[in-house]
Amino acid sequence: MKNIEKVSFIHSYGLSTAVKKQFDQNRGAGMEQKTRKAKVVLILGLIGIMGVLLTIISDLILLGRPDSAYSFFKMGTESMVDIAQWRITLGTFLGVIVLPLQLLGLIPVYYGLKPSGKVMPLIMVITVAHALIMGVAFHISYAFIGSGWKFHITDAGNKIAAEMIKQFDFYWKALVIIMILEIVFSSVIYVLIVRKGNTLFPKWMAVLNPFCVVILTLFFIFILPAPVGGFVAPACLNISTMVFFGVTTARIGNKKLQKL
Repeated sequence: MKNIEKVSFIHSYGLSTAVKKQFDQNRGAGMEQKTRKAKVVLILGLIGIMGVLLTIISDLILLGRPDSAYSFFKMGTESMVDIAQWRITLGTFLGVIVLPLQLLGLIPVYYGLKPSGKVMPLIMVITVAHALIMGVAFHISYAFIGSGWKFHITDAGNKIAAEMIKQFDFYWKALVIIMILEIVFSSVIYVLIVRKGNTLFPKWMAVLNPFCVVILTLFFIFILPAPVGGFVAPACLNISTMVFFGVTTARIGNKKLQKL
């Protein structure tokens, strides 16, 4: 009888040990998979930030001039008259090529908000993504506006050129309005999600929503004197995007992403 109990104990012990070993192996594999996922998400986020940085460079090539930020904003698109045509061409196409990379910067944002649910974070990210896509159209519109202004100046009496500039300016402002509305909408959703809690972002980061970041960036850039202001002001929107992506990506961190 004792032998039977001994055999039964050994069998049960061996079975529980095997189960525990299998559980540990599965747990280890799961952690390894999460670690790989975390690294991929962070790498994609960094590529997105690099895309923003390259777009900022394209802004400087396209619109930068030795002036104050106030003068740049006051003159508007008319300031492109003095920009060399090669700069307009290079700055426009460099921005159009690299700007889509910014979409990757939204991946860490999504995973940071995802613990609160899938639907609202997805709506927020898709809205910002659409604003970035509109940013491509906004960026390339400068090529038409700049070329239009040059044609208008060389033939000031040409009514067709004047009307063309007027239409270009209307389309340009329409793009700005659409992007602003999308930034405001996505910011409201972002604030609601972060303030509710259950995200990888602390509640105070609700203040660093896309709209507030744009306003703060505008405030600091607006007071920049010549010649720095004239080179920084054109990149205002992209600088704010880089700040938002930089803060959200850095805040998540490799270990926090492994919680997903």
